[in-house]
Amino acid sequence: MSAIAGNDRSNWRDDVGLFGTGSPFASDVGVEVLRSPRDYAAVKRALAEAGYKGEKIIVMAPTDAREIGDLTRTGAEQLRRAGMNVDLQEMDFANVVRRQLNQGPPDKGSYNMRCGLIDRSLPNVHPYGNLAIRADGKEPVNGWANSPRIEELRAAWLAVADLEQQKRICVDLQKQLWADVPFIPMGEYWQATAYRKDLTEVLPGCFATFYGVRRT
Repeated sequence: MSAIAGNDRSNWRDDVGLFGTGSPFASDVGVEVLRSPRDYAAVKRALAEAGYKGEKIIVMAPTDAREIGDLTRTGAEQLRRAGMNVDLQEMDFANVVRRQLNQGPPDKGSYNMRCGLIDRSLPNVHPYGNLAIRADGKEPVNGWANSPRIEELRAAWLAVADLEQQKRICVDLQKQLWADVPFIPMGEYWQATAYRKDLTEVLPGCFATFYGVRRT
C-alpha cells in the first residue's frame, strides 16, 4: 500500500477483506493469512512441490496508470523473490484491458498476473458489486476465476433477505476467498485532493468533482 499511497498510514489501510471497510458485510475473517512474515524459501519449496519448473510468468504493468503500475512492479518483485521466472511486460492501460480479455495461454497473447484498483464507483460492498469475487469462469477482472463454492455462496446471499443471514453468508464467502484465491485484496487508500482554502462546497469522493464549488 505504501507503494501507491505513501508512508502516511492515515491515508491507507491494509488487512482488508472482500468488502469496503465500514460497509455492512465487511469483516476481518481470515485476514491473518496476510500478516505472517514472508517466507520466500517456503514458497519456493511449495512451488516446486506443486510442479513449477521455472516457466515464464507474464505480468502486465500499465505505464500510464501510475498507481496500478507501481503496485504491479511491487508484486512482480515479490514473485521474483519467491523464485518465479517473471517476464514483466509494460504497456499502456488500454492494451492491459484488451489483453486481459484473452483467455488463451500466456504465450498466445494472454498473461499470468495483473494488479488493479476498484474505486467506490463500483459497489464493492456486497457479493454482486465486487466483480473480483465472481467465480463462474466469465469475469476477466480476476482472470476467469472458477469456484463452484464461491458461486453457491453468492447465489445463497441473493436468495435471502435477512441481514444477519446475509452477514453469515458473507463470512463464509470471505473464508472461501482465502481458500480459492480468485484475487488478493491488498488494502484501501484515499485519493488525495488539494484545493484552495477559499473554496467551499467541495464534494468528497473517489475523484475531484467541480460542479457546485464556490469561492468565499
